[in-house]
Amino acid sequence: MTTFIRQRWPETLLAVLAGLAALKYAEAVMAPLVLAFVIALVLTPIQNRLRRLGVPVALASTITLIATMMTLLGIALLLRPWVNEVIVSWPGVVAELRSAALDLRYKLSGLFDMQREMMEAITPAGGDGSGDGGGDALPTLADAAWLAPQLGAQFLIFLGGLFFFLYGKERAYDWAKLIGFRPSTFRLAEERVASYFAIVTVINTGLGIAVGLALTAYGLPGAPVWGLIAGLANFVIYLGPAITAAMLLLAGTVSFDGLAVAGVPLIYLTINLMEAQFVTPMLIGQRMRLDPLLVFLSLTVWLWLWGPIGGIVAIPLVLWFQSLWKDSSIYKQGQELILSDTARDE
Repeated sequence: MTTFIRQRWPETLLAVLAGLAALKYAEAVMAPLVLAFVIALVLTPIQNRLRRLGVPVALASTITLIATMMTLLGIALLLRPWVNEVIVSWPGVVAELRSAALDLRYKLSGLFDMQREMMEAITPAGGDGSGDGGGDALPTLADAAWLAPQLGAQFLIFLGGLFFFLYGKERAYDWAKLIGFRPSTFRLAEERVASYFAIVTVINTGLGIAVGLALTAYGLPGAPVWGLIAGLANFVIYLGPAITAAMLLLAGTVSFDGLAVAGVPLIYLTINLMEAQFVTPMLIGQRMRLDPLLVFLSLTVWLWLWGPIGGIVAIPLVLWFQSLWKDSSIYKQGQELILSDTARDE
């Protein structure tokens, strides 16, 4: 097998590129399906416990799906007052941001005048005729109405995929024997992803609570919502915290004056730094060792493919594929070659 890959590496590379292009093109269907697959892996312990109690697989899958949706609905209802507060205050937030932007533009008007004079000196009179900027119009209600059926269809694909992945995964594991994998390998990979997601969920829940309490004590309006945003964004490593810090800087600009503005993102970044440097390595680093370069590359590729959904599925998929790879014949042959080379050198 290794000899085949060495001889056929151009075809292998083209196949990988073709696969990435297909995933990009089929985002509307594949993104919710892959997300459903990852969530099914995460929910497997719940389904397995129901199965051990004698519940049929179809009923266990249905109960797991309904329990998950009810939990998400309960969280949404619990946070509804703070979400309403943010929605009500949003026009004021936009007005404040617009005022701040106009004030900044006024202060930098001299720089803009200099830039315009330079552009007029470089560009011939009359320009290129482009111009009224009509293509920069904001999305309208009609655009939202057009997107609603697409989002609804993707949600139905996600729900259907989640149910059938839960219902049929054991049968699929048996089929895996045909390509040389043992069913136990898939179950081990499944347990690893579920364990990772459970630990990360606990960590991010603690992070969200800590951020919400700290920002409440600081006096930021809608602090519990910001805590929820911080916890959810932390599932997308690297990018999520950066976006959250930028959003909190804007929130601080609207709510406070002077140096107090910087206190809002600094509070979040301090808590996030403590979580990233101490809590997460202590709970995850010993159990699930991942190459940082592999994590970065996976996150970059999946974010490019599917945006936020890609960021969510990137790390669980790395864990899943890594578990399968370690049980593959190629990996075992490579380990044997390494051991033989080491013994020969000694």
